[in-house]
Amino acid sequence: MQEITLDIILRAVFGVAEGEQRWRLRRWMVEALRMAGRNPLLLVAAWNRLARIRREIDRLLYAEIARRRVQAQEDSSDIMTLLVAARDEEGQPMSDEEIRDEMVTMLVAGHETTATSLAWTIHALLQNPEELEAARAEVAQVIGEGQRLPAPSPEQIAALESLDAVIKETARLHPVVPIVVRRLERDTPIGDYRIPAGNIVAPCIYLTHRRPDLWPDAERFNPERFVGRRIDPYTFFPFGGGTRHCLGAAFATYEMKIVLARLLSRLSLWGDPGQRVRVVRRGITFAPSGGVPVIASMN
Repeated sequence: MQEITLDIILRAVFGVAEGEQRWRLRRWMVEALRMAGRNPLLLVAAWNRLARIRREIDRLLYAEIARRRVQAQEDSSDIMTLLVAARDEEGQPMSDEEIRDEMVTMLVAGHETTATSLAWTIHALLQNPEELEAARAEVAQVIGEGQRLPAPSPEQIAALESLDAVIKETARLHPVVPIVVRRLERDTPIGDYRIPAGNIVAPCIYLTHRRPDLWPDAERFNPERFVGRRIDPYTFFPFGGGTRHCLGAAFATYEMKIVLARLLSRLSLWGDPGQRVRVVRRGITFAPSGGVPVIASMN
């Protein structure tokens, strides 16, 4: 799943085509993310290596930004091209450093988190065979089955309502980021407390999603909670909320629906009976231990 989501990010955000440039960028990004997930004490020992990786990533990105400034492609819709073409209220473009920062942020925030969400969703389906069969039946009805199906259309993806509910219910029980952090701009009452401006508050996504007063039978995997219902954003916020709501929420959800639809249309899946999946910390995310190994066969 990490390989899939990284390739999607490189194509959609960086617009990097096949070739040596993409291979090198992919290689250094994978190494940087691998090191970022290590114990902080290990990172100190590997500081020189991490600094070299950053220099290599910067070199590749700055070269690509410079190429885009000279060879602007009007028919390109990747995010790097859009940022290079963007102008502020005074007609000024973004600096190379600003574009670099945006690119790296989108990659780090939108690559491993989506891969982890996909792994949790597959785990939830394997633990609930009736939901797996319902999702497979919906995909077969809307998109079809087999190895040589054309790419699903936006209309087909929108019609996968049960699969969308499965993704949301998985995000309720297994949010990949456990908290969302905000700095208060003014004194704020929260329950019986009044918290002064300037303090940091951290609403806990994980605990809110499991409150029995908000979610009856909260520990049970039940995608029907999300079918035909508008959910209160103060009780369900896997992507955060307010004006700082995750910029990539819609993109990530759409991406996951496509990946899962293609997977369910091509493969039959079974859980590995020897594996017991636990929640573990992986960098800043809550990930499934062992990576959710599965047994698969072609349809």
